[in-house]
Amino acid sequence: MNFDKSQDTSQPRRSPIRFPALRVAGQSVDEEITRLSERFDERLLLAAVFIVLTLFEWFRWWIALPPNPWLLTLITVPILVFTAWTISRHRQEMANLRQGREGERKVGHALEELRAQGYQVFHDIPGPNFNIDHVIAGPAGIYTIETKTLSKPVRGNPKIIYDGDSLWRDDGWRMDKHLAQACAQARWLADLLTQGRRTAYPVRPVVIFPGWWVENVAPKEKHDVWVLNEKALSPFLAHEPAILSSDAVDAVANCLTQYCRLSPSGHNTGGGN
Repeated sequence: MNFDKSQDTSQPRRSPIRFPALRVAGQSVDEEITRLSERFDERLLLAAVFIVLTLFEWFRWWIALPPNPWLLTLITVPILVFTAWTISRHRQEMANLRQGREGERKVGHALEELRAQGYQVFHDIPGPNFNIDHVIAGPAGIYTIETKTLSKPVRGNPKIIYDGDSLWRDDGWRMDKHLAQACAQARWLADLLTQGRRTAYPVRPVVIFPGWWVENVAPKEKHDVWVLNEKALSPFLAHEPAILSSDAVDAVANCLTQYCRLSPSGHNTGGGN
């Protein structure tokens, strides 16, 4: 997932993305669709309010009810309070979503550069009740990549620490659940790639925190999950032995391509090839 709702927000925080990722094809159209959709919702809500008020006035005229502002006030005040609370909540959720989207695009741009090294790159692979942010398959193997775009404190040089078993921020905030999530996604993908085939493909889970400094305090060999920032993945892959042939990489890519095309959510998936 893009962002962590459970992170502490008691202190002022900032986005970890210093420079936005390059724009993607059709992004202007996507932004225009979003803008028009929001405007449509606003107009629809305005029309609904006036329809209700008009119907209420006709009802009052029909039964000859004298003006009574207290009744309408008693109805309006709770609605205004609920609306203000909802708007505040949705604004924060939208800000989190935009930050998460920027983080995924930042990581996605870094992954696209791996194509020159023989990797196939897939984005947003839909699964049952979850999605895998990115999948890469290349000479060094198959990797699922979960992007976590966490806000950073306004001051200081915060970091994330990983010892091969546990994951935490330097302020003590535990994040072990991200490791379990990444492992579950890797197991699911390994099962998907193995279905109907004699070859079993091992899949390594990766968690990337874009814009963060990640300190690995145990040897890489002891890490079942790689925890990195977006700049460290390529060097890590460069030090791995080649375990997949180009034919095997193509087979994995074809399997993922077919799955994405047949998946109910496949139209939201960016594929390799």
